[in-house]
Amino acid sequence: MKINKHLRNFILVVTLLSMCYATNAQSCLYKNPLCFYNTDVLSYLKILHQNQQYEKMVPFFYGPYVTSMKRSAFIETLGEQDFGYTMKRAGVKETSTGNWSLTYQRTLIGTSTNFKINCALVNDTCRVYLDDKSWKVIFPN
Repeated sequence: MKINKHLRNFILVVTLLSMCYATNAQSCLYKNPLCFYNTDVLSYLKILHQNQQYEKMVPFFYGPYVTSMKRSAFIETLGEQDFGYTMKRAGVKETSTGNWSLTYQRTLIGTSTNFKINCALVNDTCRVYLDDKSWKVIFPN
């Protein structure tokens, strides 16, 4: 009788632990472009920009444009950019495992245009790819 009670308790503990692990494993925060506090990666970065939290934006970018300058210079460059246009995500396409192409629609000076950005899962975080061309697409002057 005592063995059955211990066995039952053991099975209960193992079941609860596996449920907790499954819940944590399913958490996708920052792991794909659509898991940024109920929004998408670029909209999240826009909110950080509007709140002047440029240093918090840095970890969500990667690529040659980011590595071409020091972190402090990149933060300063982010702060100087105009990111006030209205935009909404129009589409998401997974190009390969851990890589996405996102299409956005924005309105600049009364003109509606579409643009695309590329994202990738880098070190367990979804990041926006930046080179000279994509920088100009996201931050048009």
